[in-house]
Amino acid sequence: MTMKTAGIAILLLAAATTPASAGGFAVSEQSASAGGAGGTGAAREGDPSAAWYNPAALVDGAGIRIGAGLTAAMASLHAEAMDDSWSESTEGGASPLPSLQASWAGGDWAAGLSLGIPFGANVAWPEEWAGRHEIIASRILVVRAAPFVGWRRGAWRVAGGLHVDTGEMRLRRSLDFIDTEGDVQLSLRGAGVGLHLAGFVRAAESAGGHLDLGLTYKSRTSMALDGEADFTTPDAFSEKAADQEASSSLTLPDRLTAGAAWQRGAWTFLADLELTAWQVRDAVVIDFAREETPDVTQRADWSATVTVRGGAEWRGGPWVARGGLYRDPTPSPAATLSPSSPDSSRLGGSLGIGRALGASWAVDAFYGYLHLDERASENPDSMAARYGGHAHLLGAGLRYQQR
Repeated sequence: MTMKTAGIAILLLAAATTPASAGGFAVSEQSASAGGAGGTGAAREGDPSAAWYNPAALVDGAGIRIGAGLTAAMASLHAEAMDDSWSESTEGGASPLPSLQASWAGGDWAAGLSLGIPFGANVAWPEEWAGRHEIIASRILVVRAAPFVGWRRGAWRVAGGLHVDTGEMRLRRSLDFIDTEGDVQLSLRGAGVGLHLAGFVRAAESAGGHLDLGLTYKSRTSMALDGEADFTTPDAFSEKAADQEASSSLTLPDRLTAGAAWQRGAWTFLADLELTAWQVRDAVVIDFAREETPDVTQRADWSATVTVRGGAEWRGGPWVARGGLYRDPTPSPAATLSPSSPDSSRLGGSLGIGRALGASWAVDAFYGYLHLDERASENPDSMAARYGGHAHLLGAGLRYQQR
């Protein structure tokens, strides 16, 4: 085996730097109450999770609100050869997604903080599967802290602040050395700062109900990622593929969401329209510290997407029942589709329930299901395969409001 061949094997490792997820790698479920209604929240008033979805809605003088929740995401992706010669599914258990929101509102002012995971994905293929030279496992995790302040004038409310993101990207894949195999593990970390703005207005009100409108903007965050690349290779290639430092970058997209909530009697109907600027992800670049190891660039060519969400709530006594549907298109073209990023459009639905526990406390739970559309890769640099899958979501939360 020549050193040129070894260099080609190393160049291929960047094909696994994009995590597997549907609709990009955004996480919309930041509370059990919103999760039960299809993830709608841009015009939801009174819920502690508005600290994430639309903090301007909390500028209502209603005092202290606290919300905490945990969602477990259980995804299963499958891949099969275009000639049906093999098929495989991902392995792994539930991925926990915690969230926490706290706020205070008094007079015409409000302040608060939300903590959550707005972006993340986790995939693990079997060790000996056909695509192991492209990917075995990948993970991306972004934790966001987003403090805010808000102000009210008449019917109009506004809020804004900075958000701080810390991120981690990991991958593992096999390296093909013709008569033997090695592997590489990449672990990178970084942080970045962005801003978020929100507006809320009660557009119409009558004796029977009211109409609320919300608009939120969460800016992009650019993170420089630094860490380590650990290689396991035959001795003949140890210098060219030595353990070393590596770096990359990750840009999280801008997100603009418009929402409406119409309350009439016991019913509330909600709708969100979200534009996500995924075109910021045009390529993945890995820079290795040693000159002997070639740097890598992999095309992504993602595009902006528009997600539509709809939900409803019915309240009766201490109980609330919820349901919702949404359609979240993929930003990834078939020309860059690979097992490291088998992204596809998703159609999701959810059901939820909540109950008040006295005057100040309430609990919520929801179940959600995602169908990932099957699609075929047209990527000339990846194996010929079809991808699809599904996911189950289970969430629970606890809410407190000072009365």
